[in-house]
Amino acid sequence: MKRETIKWRIFKYNIIVIFMLAILTTVIFNVTVRMYMENDTIEQLERIASNAEQTALQHGPDFFPKKPQPHLPEDLYDNGPHIDAKDVTDPYRYYFLLDHSLKEPFSLLNSDFILLDKDKSRINPFPDRSTSTHIDLTKLIIDKINGAKDIDTQLEVNLNVHDTEYIAIIKPVSDKNSFGLGWIIIYSNVEKINQLQLVINCILFFILIFSALITVVFSSRVSKKITEPFSHLNEYISYISERNFGRKIEVPVYDELRDFVHNINTMSEKLEIHDKAQKTFLQNASHEFRTPLMSIQSYAEGIKYGVVDIDSAVPIILSEINRMTNLVADLLYLSRLDSIEENYNYEDLNLNELIYECVQRLDLLAEKNNIALKIDLPKEISKIYGDEEKLSRAITNIISNCIRYADNIVSVKLQIVDGSIVKLIISDDGPGFKNNELPNIFERFYKGTKGNFGLGLSISKNIIEKLNGKIIAENSNLGALFIIELPIYKIS
Repeated sequence: MKRETIKWRIFKYNIIVIFMLAILTTVIFNVTVRMYMENDTIEQLERIASNAEQTALQHGPDFFPKKPQPHLPEDLYDNGPHIDAKDVTDPYRYYFLLDHSLKEPFSLLNSDFILLDKDKSRINPFPDRSTSTHIDLTKLIIDKINGAKDIDTQLEVNLNVHDTEYIAIIKPVSDKNSFGLGWIIIYSNVEKINQLQLVINCILFFILIFSALITVVFSSRVSKKITEPFSHLNEYISYISERNFGRKIEVPVYDELRDFVHNINTMSEKLEIHDKAQKTFLQNASHEFRTPLMSIQSYAEGIKYGVVDIDSAVPIILSEINRMTNLVADLLYLSRLDSIEENYNYEDLNLNELIYECVQRLDLLAEKNNIALKIDLPKEISKIYGDEEKLSRAITNIISNCIRYADNIVSVKLQIVDGSIVKLIISDDGPGFKNNELPNIFERFYKGTKGNFGLGLSISKNIIEKLNGKIIAENSNLGALFIIELPIYKIS
């Protein structure tokens, strides 16, 4: 499985989550179980101790004489006088009675007891059966009693003898009897608790392994389903990179990717349109350049071979050169408008004054073509926010286009709509647009019968839209009609 892939990341994060949950569960479970079992063990030991205390105090006088017997042998005690085994039938029975009290049905512990007299010596009728564990445990218990602030208070202690952990309840009973019993110690080792924890940890470990295996299978299937649409997208985008824009993504995708796929399809359509427009643009540009170049070449060869008179050829050559110069200038200007780097110098503009200047600039062209320019501006001054040079060029291109096709009159009218939009209407009384021309009127290099390069209207549309406006062309009752709408910045 490769790294830095969705499949690897899904797998990695799932494994991390499982390990974290397993560790957290193990720690919490172990701590909780340990606390619960220790508390439960202490509670059971306390019940056993209470039961043993009750039995010991209730039946002790029946087995022990009220006064100590000085003639008894000293081997009854570990650290003091001991009763001889052959004369201690009653202490044997007493031990058996206490041992029976530890075997009550409510106890699940493997508990045992130690009896100490008031001198903290162990009472043991079976000294020959005492092990080193019992002896060391008794010493630790006596140390705990000696170290207690109040020896008459019940103690709960944890002891460790020979690497074995014990829990013990030390109950003082010296003030509750008169036959010499000082303390009853009920104890139990907690190795079973440790063994239980080990078993639990082993079970959790196997659960972790099993969960990891399930996660591998589950992550693989889930990641495959998630990455499958991306594989199709990658394949489709590779087609786009090879300029194959016709295909569309039609594979089922998740809701989160639906907009993404839609945008890619839309991008592909726009790239296809742009690619076709670019090809058409190059074809038209080459055609526009080829015509004047062929004309210049023909007249130059005519001059060379003395076929054409110089006086008649030079004006035509200069005219064609001027035409090419204008064409190159328009192409460069249009390419600058399309570029992201092209800056617009925005400022407050008096649209009334700007339109009036554009009309004045075209007066000579109108007079030359015997066209009358009529202008209708409102009394209110219309303020917009835009680039004066570019907006002037856009309006001039449209007016000059109307002058080219008009019969007698070109009308320029400015209106304010709802106090938020200015509408500039430029119309002529010419033949208007043909039905097949309207959809393409703003396309680059598209030109009518009297058109020049087919770039003027395209430049105007580009500028108007960059200024957050819109432009439409249609036919009126008299001829062609252009409508430009721009947002008002301020009206005074």
